[in-house]
Amino acid sequence: MEITAENAINYWKLDKASLRFYYYAFIDTGEYLADQLFIKHEVKVNFGKEFCKEGANYRVIFCRVKKQDENEFLAALAELNRKMLLLGHIDYPAFCANIKKELPI
Repeated sequence: MEITAENAINYWKLDKASLRFYYYAFIDTGEYLADQLFIKHEVKVNFGKEFCKEGANYRVIFCRVKKQDENEFLAALAELNRKMLLLGHIDYPAFCANIKKELPI
């Protein structure tokens, strides 16, 4: 199967109990391209830790979103796949697929 923007999943939903929030980790660049999409989709995201391998183009960012904002949050992340490709990050889908194999969060 060819990895494309449509089938590359760039996030993990974390198993953490909360009455008000869902917890996620997602893959972004050092320029934080997802931030503009969260603003566009009117989603407030509470960011936590982030991890980046030395010299890597991408980073894993942990966050939480209100349960009622989950659909818009996921829509923003789906749009992030397309935005990465449009901005020349053609290795993004493959990176997402590879890191999901290496980091079964």
